Amino acid sequence: MSNHLCMETTSLREDILEALYKIHFAGRAAPVVEDLATMLGKGPGELRPVLDLLETGGALVSNPDGTLTLTPAGCEIGGRVMRKHRILECFFSEMLGMSPDTASEEACTLEHGVSDEAIERLGRYIEKRPGRGAGSRRTRKGKRWQALSLAEADEGDTLTVAGVRCEGPGTRLNDLGLFPGTEISVVRKIPGNGIVVRVKDCNIALSQEVAAFVLVERTG
Repeated sequence: MSNHLCMETTSLREDILEALYKIHFAGRAAPVVEDLATMLGKGPGELRPVLDLLETGGALVSNPDGTLTLTPAGCEIGGRVMRKHRILECFFSEMLGMSPDTASEEACTLEHGVSDEAIERLGRYIEKRPGRGAGSRRTRKGKRWQALSLAEADEGDTLTVAGVRCEGPGTRLNDLGLFPGTEISVVRKIPGNGIVVRVKDCNIALSQEVAAFVLVERTG
């Protein structure tokens, strides 16, 4: 197999695992091959050989009803790819001033080649950038910003992530793109159960306990 073809196959494998990981964490039903192909802008025939490789390698399972689900190993890889995408997208949009669409496209291109070490360093740099701390008090258009936990937010709120409490599940939340400075919206609150938030282009369901660790800001 040529290097170019090998790189294309690797990229498609990671795109598949990332897409399935997003679906899993959004609480949506497991897709069939045709649905996944539509999401990725590919034909089902393009995906099937790669899906076979992933199943043989133990990253996913093709169920009797035709749906596709990740194994724990597949979840780990998919989560790592999504983390790379989120960090790169955050860097391009918030620090380089690119439009969200352009930032996402650039992240899609680079996420397959960037090393884990580079991503970890970039993630730490973004988190520690001055003015992004959870304890900071900022003003926007003359209004003072007030911090609260995501669990306290109301359905329909548009918020900015201020930080994650130090004792909280920080790594998993970063994997989901909940970095300080990220704008999110509350899609639905599930009484006694949790909250669904919109982060970039993805709906994410969080338990009430996890949401309590996320600090957000809204104008008062």
